[in-house]
Amino acid sequence: MDTLFSFLFLAALVGLIWGMLSPHHLLKTLRVKHQVARKQLGWSFGALAAAFFVLVGIAAPPQPKTANLNITPSSATQTKTTTPTDQVTSKQVTETHPVPFTTTNQDDNSLAKGQTKTLRAGKDGVETFIYSATYTNGLETSRTLVSKTITTPAVDQIVAIGTYVAPAQQPTPTPSCYPLTNGGNCYEPGEYCRNSDHGVYGVAGNGKSIVCAYNNGWRWEPR
Repeated sequence: MDTLFSFLFLAALVGLIWGMLSPHHLLKTLRVKHQVARKQLGWSFGALAAAFFVLVGIAAPPQPKTANLNITPSSATQTKTTTPTDQVTSKQVTETHPVPFTTTNQDDNSLAKGQTKTLRAGKDGVETFIYSATYTNGLETSRTLVSKTITTPAVDQIVAIGTYVAPAQQPTPTPSCYPLTNGGNCYEPGEYCRNSDHGVYGVAGNGKSIVCAYNNGWRWEPR
């Protein structure tokens, strides 16, 4: 139906234009002789063209209405690339770290040299650090030290170092007298001698020669 209306409209339009540009040729073609008929024919083609134009407009399918969204390509692109705003928060963070103890040595002459003895055990202290931390979308991005304090002092360790050195033993002098008593001493003249020394010659503590002889008992007598 739309094709038929279009064809008739074009035919009427061609007749109208033809009559306006070359009416004599059109009338001659249609074999119209009277001037009045010529005018009527021109108006007829014009009315016919207008009628078909209106009919084509009425028969045309309605166009869907679209809302004016006023969206430009640039604004649409900006909507796609827009990112959510970062969530930035901050809070204080507390951390503790050990403070190592030190060791102090002191001499002790009651201990032999080379020996050691722990007089007091050492103990680490505690140092507390307070930071101001910044978080972006839940992740820590920076921190600043606010303060640090020794909350528990360290206890120093004390160790005794032995310094005592025993004096060197003096060699026992070899007595010049002989024989010796059971206690390792020299005999003197007049002292009793042992049974094993009867008739034995020797030297007394005074360097004099002596002999174990019987004199109201076995005694060491000068020679």
